[in-house]
Amino acid sequence: MKTNELVDPNAVYREQLLELGALLQTARQQQEQTLEVMAEETLIRPSLLAAIERGDLDGLPEPVYVRGLIRRYGDALHLDGETLASQFFTPARIQRRSWQESPAAQLRPLHLYGAYFMVLVAAVSGLSYMLRQTAPEVTSLPPLNPLGELDAPATPAGSTLAPAPADPAEPKAPIKVKMTLTAQSWLRITSDGKTEFEGILQPGDTRLWIADQALTIRAGNAGGVMVSYNNKQAEALGQPGMVREITYSPGEAISLAW
Repeated sequence: MKTNELVDPNAVYREQLLELGALLQTARQQQEQTLEVMAEETLIRPSLLAAIERGDLDGLPEPVYVRGLIRRYGDALHLDGETLASQFFTPARIQRRSWQESPAAQLRPLHLYGAYFMVLVAAVSGLSYMLRQTAPEVTSLPPLNPLGELDAPATPAGSTLAPAPADPAEPKAPIKVKMTLTAQSWLRITSDGKTEFEGILQPGDTRLWIADQALTIRAGNAGGVMVSYNNKQAEALGQPGMVREITYSPGEAISLAW
């Protein structure tokens, strides 16, 4: 007869839990706390806390989960919960028969795991090869050339490429304000009493606004908006993060509002 069939696999757990449970119960009673109060603090049911204090292993989940309960209970009692939990060991349960004799071992011999691993490696390798094969088809097309440099040699002599869109500063108007953003900002542009734009522009965006009588710019981040009035040197509309409103008029008079 095999001696391991006579061993109680839970004997070690019970002995450890009895000692730890007594320690936790003593600490709770010294602090004059009830199980109900500790249950609210730890979010552990009173019945489980009582089972821990009594060393009642049958009233608790698997030992590996009991360690977590002990840790939380110990911390709530201002003890070192991690140290207490480490004293409740969770060694492998003693089996009544060897693993080789179990039905699981007969149905799943060790060499099958090796076969599973080889199949997995083959699948990953095949997928990697397919990706490498298809990658050139994705990148083989020539890069787009929006400026048309590749077509330049075919341009007839004496002709020129189509000119870029006219600079918005070209229109004749007494008020021309060029705007370039160095940081994101909300903007509202009003030209001669009509709202031309309201929204958010991003760093690098450039706009030209014109008006005959008055052009008003309101910015949510004045420090991120560079403006040039009638082709003069550009300058920031204000300080970063500042909300500022400026009105330009033909006489170069500027009214400010914050």
